[in-house]
Amino acid sequence: MRNIVMGKLVDHTIDDEYEDLSERLFGEGNCFNSSEVRKRMYGMRTIIEAIERDGEGAVCDEEQLSALEARRIELLKERQKFFDQRNAFNKLIRERSRQEELNEILVEAVRSGNLPRLAYEPCHIEPSDNDLLVSLNDIHYGADVDNHWNTYNSDVCREMMCRYLDRVVAIGETHGSENCIVWSNGDAISGNIHQSIAVTNKENVIEQIKGVSELIAEFIAELSKHFKSVVFVSVAGNHSRITPNKDDALLSERLDDLVEWYLGARLQNFENVTIGAAEGNSVKIDSTMYLINIRGKTYCGVHGDFDGSASKVQALQTMARTPLYAVLSGHLHHNKIDEVQGVKTIMAGSFLGMDDYCVQKRIYGKAEQMVCICDAEGVRCSYGVPLQ
Repeated sequence: MRNIVMGKLVDHTIDDEYEDLSERLFGEGNCFNSSEVRKRMYGMRTIIEAIERDGEGAVCDEEQLSALEARRIELLKERQKFFDQRNAFNKLIRERSRQEELNEILVEAVRSGNLPRLAYEPCHIEPSDNDLLVSLNDIHYGADVDNHWNTYNSDVCREMMCRYLDRVVAIGETHGSENCIVWSNGDAISGNIHQSIAVTNKENVIEQIKGVSELIAEFIAELSKHFKSVVFVSVAGNHSRITPNKDDALLSERLDDLVEWYLGARLQNFENVTIGAAEGNSVKIDSTMYLINIRGKTYCGVHGDFDGSASKVQALQTMARTPLYAVLSGHLHHNKIDEVQGVKTIMAGSFLGMDDYCVQKRIYGKAEQMVCICDAEGVRCSYGVPLQ
C-alpha cells in the first residue's frame, strides 16, 4: 500500500490512473472515481509520512484514532453503496437481455410461421356524428381452463373473438358509426405470474404473444372494412410482466408491448388503420398510460392494477395535465360504468371468465366486453357484450 501511495504521489513511479488503483488500495469491488481515490490517497500519504517521521505513536492519540475510525466507517458505507449500485445495474442488464432475447425469438417465430394473407379493402363510409369505442381487454390468451363454471382455451378465445366481431359490426351499423377505436388495456396473454396460472397455461409466453397478436390483427383487419378508420391503443397489464415477482418487474418490460409491434408490422399496408399513439389524436405517456381524443373529449387508458381506487382518478387527471372526460380500464374482469369527481370511469370485462385463480380467491366473473357509442358530448350509450 505504501509503495502505491508514495509511488503515485511522491516518487511518480506509478503512471496508472487514480481510478485504476482503487481496488488495489481498498479491496476488490471498491471501484471509486478518480477524485475520491486521489482524496483518500492524500489522506493515506499524510498518515504514512507522520509514521515515518515520528513513529507509530504519532497517530495513536485518541483524536486521530477517532478520525481514522470515522473514515473507516465512511469507507464501509461507500463500499456498500457501490455494491448496491452494482447489483441494481447487473439486474437491469439481465432484464434487458431477457427482453431482447424474447424479441428475437418472436421475430423468428413470425418469419418462420405460415400466416394467412391479410388484404386491405378500401371502403366508403358516410360521415356521421359518432364513433365506436370497442374494448378488447384481459384476453388472457394461452390460459387453459376447464371447471364447473367455465371452459376456456385458445380455440374458445378465437370463437369468442369471431362472435364479438359480428356484434361490434352490427352495433356500428345500427348507429351509423364513422370510426372505430379499439382499446386493449392489458393482459392480452395469460403469462406466468401465479403458480396456478403457470400450471394451466397451454402455450409458452412467446406462442401466447404470437397467437393473440395474430387474432387481434385479423379482428382489426375485418373492422377496417366497416369503418372509415380504425385506431388501436393499448397499455401493458400485470400478467405479461417478464418476472413473476411484481416488485422485481420493470414497468417498461411487459410482453403486452410486443403486441403493438406485431400489429404495426402485420397491418402496415392498411391505409385506414393506426396502431398505437398517433400525433394529434393520441399520446402514449408510458407503457401504463395513454390519452386519446374522441370527438373533442379526452379519454385516459390504464390497465387498472395501479389505479383501482377512486382517489387515483384525480391523480390520473393531474398526471395527464389536461381535463379528462373518462378513464378506461380493465383488470377486475367485469363491465362497469361509474363517475368519480366528474370523470367517467369505464371498466371492461375479460374473455377469460372463471379460472382456477378466481375460484381460489372466490372472485366470480363472466366473459364480457363493452362497446360505447361516443359523440361530441361523450358516451351516448353503451353495450355490455356477453362472450359466452
